[in-house]
Amino acid sequence: MNISNNNDLNVLDLPNEILLKIFNKLPMTDVLYSLLNATQRFDQLVLDPLYIRKLDMTSMTMKSFHDPIYSIDDLVLDKICKNVLPRINHQVHELIVEQHSMKRVLHTINYPQLHSLSLVDFQDEVFLEYLTGKRFQFLYLN
Repeated sequence: MNISNNNDLNVLDLPNEILLKIFNKLPMTDVLYSLLNATQRFDQLVLDPLYIRKLDMTSMTMKSFHDPIYSIDDLVLDKICKNVLPRINHQVHELIVEQHSMKRVLHTINYPQLHSLSLVDFQDEVFLEYLTGKRFQFLYLN
């Protein structure tokens, strides 16, 4: 890589190890939404079984210092549910979801290797409804 001319530097010039370190610093939903189908190389890295083994479907924003929000934009969630989850569902071992996206993420597809489900940012009464079965009619894992 020629570093004497900064105008010629490109993110694609970075080695895979550095790109994966960068991806790991970004919210996984942003990486899946923005980089999948960008280049064949990005597809290989993003779809790597070690990277997507623990699928974090939350995206934290700060409403205030003490009030984080873990919700994904609807357009991003739609694209991931339609285009990404069917490609990676068999490689997901751990899944992290929040209240807003839980139904769509779990109802979209089966996760045959799933052994851990983490629920983030649930309202107490909604969580209790899931636990008592009042909202379980759509939550089934085959």
